[in-house]
Amino acid sequence: MPTTTKPSPAPNPALEPSPPPGRGDGPGGPPVPFAVRHRHLVSVVALLLMALSGLIGRDVADRLSSGGIVPPGADSMRAEEVLRDRFGAGRPEMVLLVRTDGAGGPGGRGIGAPAAVAAGRAVERRLAADPGVERVLSTWSAGPGTGLRSRDGRSGLVLAWLRGGDHERGKTAERVVPGVTGRFGPLEVTAGGEASTRVEVARQASRDARLSELVALPVTVTLLLLVFGSLPAAGLPVLVGVFAALGTTALLRGLTGLTEVSVYALNIGTALAFALAIDYSLFLVSRYREERARGAEDTAALRTALRTAGRAVAFSAGTVACSMAALLVFPHPLLRSLGFAGVAVTVMAAVGSLVVLPAVLALLGDRLDRLDVFARWRRPRAASARSTETAGCPDAAEGPEADGSATGTGTAPGEATSGTGVAGASDAADGTGRTGGTGAAGGTGRTGGTGAAGGTGRTGASGAPRGTGVAGSAAAGRGGWGWGRIALAVMRRPLASGVPVACLLVLLTVPFADVRFAMSDDRVLPASSAAGGVGAALREDFPGSPVGATTIALPSLDTRVPARAAELDRYARRVSAVDGVTRVDTATGTYARGRLVTGPSPSSARFLPRLSGRSGTYLSVAMAGEPGGPAGADRVGAIRAVPAPAPARVGGFDARVADVRGAIGDRLPLALTLVGVSMVVLVLGLTRRPVLALKALVLNTLSLCATFGALVFVFQQGHLKWLVGDFVTTGSLDVQIPVVTFCVAFGLSMDYECMLLSRMVEEHRAGADTVTAVARGLDRTARLFTWSAAILAVVMVALATSGLVFLKAVGVGLALAAVLDATVVRGLLVPAVMRLAGRANWWAPAWLRGKEDRTGPLVR
Repeated sequence: MPTTTKPSPAPNPALEPSPPPGRGDGPGGPPVPFAVRHRHLVSVVALLLMALSGLIGRDVADRLSSGGIVPPGADSMRAEEVLRDRFGAGRPEMVLLVRTDGAGGPGGRGIGAPAAVAAGRAVERRLAADPGVERVLSTWSAGPGTGLRSRDGRSGLVLAWLRGGDHERGKTAERVVPGVTGRFGPLEVTAGGEASTRVEVARQASRDARLSELVALPVTVTLLLLVFGSLPAAGLPVLVGVFAALGTTALLRGLTGLTEVSVYALNIGTALAFALAIDYSLFLVSRYREERARGAEDTAALRTALRTAGRAVAFSAGTVACSMAALLVFPHPLLRSLGFAGVAVTVMAAVGSLVVLPAVLALLGDRLDRLDVFARWRRPRAASARSTETAGCPDAAEGPEADGSATGTGTAPGEATSGTGVAGASDAADGTGRTGGTGAAGGTGRTGGTGAAGGTGRTGASGAPRGTGVAGSAAAGRGGWGWGRIALAVMRRPLASGVPVACLLVLLTVPFADVRFAMSDDRVLPASSAAGGVGAALREDFPGSPVGATTIALPSLDTRVPARAAELDRYARRVSAVDGVTRVDTATGTYARGRLVTGPSPSSARFLPRLSGRSGTYLSVAMAGEPGGPAGADRVGAIRAVPAPAPARVGGFDARVADVRGAIGDRLPLALTLVGVSMVVLVLGLTRRPVLALKALVLNTLSLCATFGALVFVFQQGHLKWLVGDFVTTGSLDVQIPVVTFCVAFGLSMDYECMLLSRMVEEHRAGADTVTAVARGLDRTARLFTWSAAILAVVMVALATSGLVFLKAVGVGLALAAVLDATVVRGLLVPAVMRLAGRANWWAPAWLRGKEDRTGPLVR
């Protein structure tokens, strides 16, 4: 029997081992990255920076504000200043609710009983004695008609105006509240109001941060060990996350001396630090392992990983930073502080991933893959997969060169296949790189067309069949982890697959059409909180109190002049005729429905300046409904539209809501434009493909709109409380929640998009057609951002366990956005859209084409 000799396979540059380490790949080649060449120096400097940042930011939590919602200089804030300065009025920062078990009435029982009056006066004096308290007004000192006593006579209010800014008022409330709450004779006293609410928010945020860490830590560690495959590798994202979080904390500490920084910036910044650290570390480590599996030395593998995955990480960080920087266009201190924190944490995560991580990888070398705690479960599964594939492909028994599998098909960490179509590097890309010889299933390795269904035997630089369509690329999907096969199935029928997915996302968006924007008040806290209980009592039992009233300051109107007093009378009539206004009180009397109800009374003196000789007056406007709702904010707009006899400033909680909504509405187009333009520019810089950049922008927007619809469905309409945890439903959504969610989620979704597109473009430049490039790019990166999204979802679900509605909503929104984006959008919608676009995906004008596009396929 004649002996036949197999022809030697044609060399494929994509599968050849990288050159040995050195200054470059050869004479004039790229230099060894600085972080790799000076690995010891970089590691020591990073440790010193972490220690210094921790020292600087150790007391940052004590300097953060739980306010910062209203823009400085807003009309409502100026009205408060006028009322406080000239009339000793305005919205009090602290409200004490006093209750007694006795019934109210003429018999002197309830809070009018002598024992209750004596105890209440003692509480009032104790409160007024604190140097941080400017003025105190109680139900006993204010007299009747001031709205400080409940209708049943069993409870009353003690109001306090505090000195200083938000931070100083918070400190005063924290110091005073323990001494004026509790049991005092027949009275039970609880504290609420804006300052007390802020104190409780800060405490709740601190407790929630510790709880979320306890919830997320064990699950996150387990997932990290699963995806990274060894204890040293799993520690790398933790190192980068700590580096980013500590650096951001130090920056926030510095900013507290210059501007107001929200307590939410620390919570969200820390969560974002670890999310980005895991994302970037996973992408870089996976590519490093993939190059090592091809036979490259440490230095060469790191150089290639930084040149490919590192470039995608840099552009990804740019998209996240630009998205978070859009928050800086808003004048709200809360949003601006979140923007500062987001930009800082993104830059620090990028520096940690592109500088510190390569240095540590160079130090670890082969020790990276030691201590795999799940090896006993992982290796039998890999061995079973190998035996199954060998049995199904006789050529596999003849050696690795016959089927295109990688040399070294053992299960040692870092091994991977190289030339198996989609499967060729997918298992290396999952962060563990533990598959061994699965190339037989793909059959598109070093020998042309050995396993390609309908293949032509011609391979490009990556070993992928060209010009074979979906059928010719089917072999690239066999043996893959699953995402490649899903992409190929979608691309066989792109309309049948893509249209239902798009319809699903549109359906999820529908509730967002019914959104009603408002602003968080004490109901951001759990209903069981003291401030939440006081707020509920104010809304139910004290509808006429000055706490929730809207005020109109007329600082230049002198009511001592009869003609000016007549103008005030006509103005009060017009205001009382506004739809939704139930009553108007001012120096000339009480008005309702456009007419005078009662003339001036002794209590009307409070509408005149405290100091004689000064001009000015103000109006107290009571409106239907709860203060702070969308309807109240709309009525403020109608009140401001009423012609006034002098320059008027409208204050109160409803006016604050109107100012917050108005400022966001005014700056929102600019923010969206900046985000959209920056995203397109950065994706163009990464891919040099205009169609891909526009596709990324449209699909990300659609995904986020679906997330917003879910937020309205849950947090405005009150559904699924059993799933997300109990909270107080107000029938509205905090106007700042969609803004924060959009900027964070849009940046993270573009992060996943950059990973995916960079690999697809790389495959196409290497010689693959559209179907193969999409399937292979998705298969080699989908596991990365799917694992990353899973870990991010765990972190954000832990954040959603918060008792604060703001953090709960942001956590739920970001977790949902990450899962939707990494599975439905990237796994189903992207392949369908790119299949329909076809060759248009890769079109680029001559001025936009990079060197790789002009010189041919890119050798990885």
